[in-house]
Amino acid sequence: MPLSPGDKLGPYEILSAIGAGGMGAVYKARDTRLDRTVAIKVSNAEFTERFDREARAVAALNHPNICTLYDVGPNYLVMEYIDGEPLKGPLPLDQALKYAVEICDALSAAHKKGITHRDLKPANILVTKAGVKLLDFGLAKFTQTAPSPSDATLTMALTGKNEIVGTLYYMSPEQLQAQADGRDIDGRSDIFSFGVVFYEMLTGKRAFDGASMASVIAAIMERPAPSIATIAPPALDALLQTCLAKDPDERWQTARDLKRELLRTPLETTAPRPRASGRAWLGWAVAGVASIVAGVLGYNATRSAPPRPLIHLNLEIPPATPLARADIGAGVGGNALALSQDGTRLALTLRAADGKVRIHTRLLHQSQFTPLAGTEDAYGPFFSPAGDWIGFFAAGKLKKIAVDGGSAVTLCDAQYGLGGSWAGDDTIIASLELRGALSRIPAAGGAPVPFTKLIGDESTHRWPQVLPGGHAVLFTAGPQSTSGYDAKIDVVLLRTGERKTVHQGGFFGRYVTDASGAGRLVYLHQSTAFAVGFDPEKLAVSGAPAPVLEDAGSSLSGGGDLAFAQNGTFVYLVGKAGKLDRQISWIESAGNKARPLTVEPGSFDHPRFSPDGKRLAF
Repeated sequence: MPLSPGDKLGPYEILSAIGAGGMGAVYKARDTRLDRTVAIKVSNAEFTERFDREARAVAALNHPNICTLYDVGPNYLVMEYIDGEPLKGPLPLDQALKYAVEICDALSAAHKKGITHRDLKPANILVTKAGVKLLDFGLAKFTQTAPSPSDATLTMALTGKNEIVGTLYYMSPEQLQAQADGRDIDGRSDIFSFGVVFYEMLTGKRAFDGASMASVIAAIMERPAPSIATIAPPALDALLQTCLAKDPDERWQTARDLKRELLRTPLETTAPRPRASGRAWLGWAVAGVASIVAGVLGYNATRSAPPRPLIHLNLEIPPATPLARADIGAGVGGNALALSQDGTRLALTLRAADGKVRIHTRLLHQSQFTPLAGTEDAYGPFFSPAGDWIGFFAAGKLKKIAVDGGSAVTLCDAQYGLGGSWAGDDTIIASLELRGALSRIPAAGGAPVPFTKLIGDESTHRWPQVLPGGHAVLFTAGPQSTSGYDAKIDVVLLRTGERKTVHQGGFFGRYVTDASGAGRLVYLHQSTAFAVGFDPEKLAVSGAPAPVLEDAGSSLSGGGDLAFAQNGTFVYLVGKAGKLDRQISWIESAGNKARPLTVEPGSFDHPRFSPDGKRLAF
C-alpha cells in the first residue's frame, strides 16, 4: 500500500513520494531521532534478495560519489537524501569530463570491494551541486569466494525467469550473453556501460538504439562503437572506443586506469584560462596550480602534442576560519595541508569560531570548506589512496576519519606525529616520535611495527611518501630533531628493507611525474622547492637540481606545506618556514613587571637556571 505524507515507518515520518517502480517506491522522509531528511526505498514485498544485495553493497562502500546507506528495516532501506537531478546530456565537454571522472572514481571504489554495479545508466546517476552520486546497487554482483549460483540462476531469482539483469540499452555484450551461457562478468562490464553513458552525456543520444529489443541487442553485440570525433578531441574519442570494445580484454581493465586517462585528456584549447584573484589571510595564501608539472617541472617542448595551459588559482580561506596549526609542543608543528591522489579534494587545518583547530575539507571545484567534527587539535593530514579517508595526528594519537564525516578512529599512540603515508596494502607508514625511526601500522588500527632503523648520527626519520606501485618509501633522515634543512632524503624498499640515500641537503622529498611522464624528486631547502630527475625503478636521481618554487611554506619540524596529485595538480602554502618568535624575560616577584633577557625574539625553548641562579641555559 502506498504511503502518504505524515505516515510513520518506524522512527521515520513520510514527507512526500519521490518515485515508484516494479520493485517498490521511494519516499522523502524525516528521521525524527536525528531531525535529518532521508530517502526511504520501500519494497513491495518483504525484504527481497535484491534489497538485501543493495544493502550489503552500499554498506560496504564509503565514497563521496556513492549514496550512503543509513538504516535497514524489515522491507525498506533508509538512504542519504540527495537533492539532485538524473544525469542528462548533451553536456559541455569540460562538465562531462568532470562527471565522468567522479563516476569512474565511484566505480573504482566499488570494484576494489569486489562489487560490480551491473545497472549503470543515467537514471542511476544524480547530479548535485557538489558533483554526481551513484545510486541503486540492487543488481550488484559480488565477487564470490565460495560456490554460488551462476548469474543465469541469479537472474531468474531477481527478475523472473528468462529476464535480463540490468537495463538493456546500457548493458555490455558479456552481460547479455551471461543469460544464455552463464558466463561470469566483472568490473569491465561496468566500463562498457560507462562508455555508453559517457556517449549519451556528450551527445544526448543513446549509443546503441533500435526499434525493438532484438535490434538493440544486435547493435550492442555487432555494431561498431559510435564516434564522438566531431565534438571531442581525438584522444577522447579513442578513449571511448576502448571503453566500448566488444571483447572485455580489449577495454580499459580497471576504472582507476580509465579515470587516470580521463584526467590526462587535453581539451585542446589554446585560450588562456582566467586567473582568479585571491587574498592571503594571516600572511599565507593557498594556491592550487593545475598541470604544474607541465609548466614548472620541465615540460618537454619537443613533444608533438601541445602542452595544456597552466592554470594558477588562489583558494581563498574565509577570515572566520583562518589557517592554523595545532600546538603540539617542543617547537614542533606538522604540515597543515593534504591533497587527495586524484587531485579533487583538499584538506586544511583551520581554526574554527570556537577557537579549536580542526581539519576542514573541500572539493576543489567547490567554494566552501567543511569542518570534520572529531578532529580537534589535528595536524599532519594525509589521504588514503582512494581518497575516502584522512589520516591525521591529534592528542598524542594517530587517527583516521572518513572524508564525509563520522567518528574519528584511533589507530595507535603517536607522541609527535611527523608525517604519514597510506600504502596500497592498507597499512600506514608514519613517524610517531620526535626522535625515532618510521613505523608501520595497520590502517584498521593496531600495534606499530618498526619499519626503518636509525644509523650513524641520525636521530629522526620523518615525512614518508609511499611511491606509486607501493614498492618503496621516500623519507627524510637527519641528525637534528627539529630542523630538516640539511637532512638527507632516503628511500627504503617495503619488502626487503634495503635502503639508500638519493639526495643530500634537503628535506620533505616528494615524487611526481611531469607532463612527459618522466619522474621528478621535488624537495625543499630552506624555503625553496627544487626538482631533480628521479627514476622510481632504479631509485636514483639524474641531472642537476633546479629551483621551481620560492617561498614554499613549511613547518618548524621540516614538514613541507605542499602536495601533489597524480593528475598534476599542485597545492602549496606561500610563505617562508615558520619560526618561534619567543622572548625570554625576567619577571619580578610581584608579578607585575617583565624585563627581556634577550635582545631579539627567537626560537628559544626549555630555559633552565644553574644551581646558583646566576646563569640561564636554553
